[in-house]
Amino acid sequence: MVELAGARLVAVMTRAPSSGGKTRLFSSLGIPPDRRLLEALLLDTVEHAASTDATVVVAVTPASALDEVRALLRASLGRDLDVVAQPDGDLGERMRVTMASLFGRGGRAVAVIGSDLPHLDPSAIDGAFGLLESERDAVVLGPAADGGYYLVAATRAPDIFVGIEWSTPRVLAQTVAAAAAQHVTVRLVAALEDADSAGGLRRAIASGRAPRTAAWAQSALQ
Repeated sequence: MVELAGARLVAVMTRAPSSGGKTRLFSSLGIPPDRRLLEALLLDTVEHAASTDATVVVAVTPASALDEVRALLRASLGRDLDVVAQPDGDLGERMRVTMASLFGRGGRAVAVIGSDLPHLDPSAIDGAFGLLESERDAVVLGPAADGGYYLVAATRAPDIFVGIEWSTPRVLAQTVAAAAAQHVTVRLVAALEDADSAGGLRRAIASGRAPRTAAWAQSALQ
């Protein structure tokens, strides 16, 4: 495994492209699931995360697909990144345990993001870590346009993910309320729209920051 002691870490949570997922996105596009789009979304997201001064870890489900994702990242990005299995549980539990595991390996601060952010502005990640340098006990969230969040960062695994109605517009508000109940300060970085619908995908491509995703659209949506 990659040495992580003292590092800032970005964990990209993803399903292996071969295992499907993004059903809402494909339904919105009116096309069958396409592994090439899933690969493009992941690769664009990882490349943006890797352009920060943080170390990238890719957390994958299912665990049987770790070699698949390692090979994809190596072939497409020329990088041998740390690829680990996601734990079991709902999204909140998987984020919490992933963060706890990375802190257990010596991480100084950890940000968790999804894999549908091909237009991610790396300054959001750098900004989150900057906030944590001055407020070590805070939790930083990156609001998403659908009422959730695309980024969570902290200096220890926060216990604020219980009782959240995942995949609803209430996710951000409920998480902020859970943090307040535990007297945890929440700071926000810039909002971003996930590419989890046809409109979101189009806007991600229009940003000019999603080259692989744009190339997929040019070839597949003719």
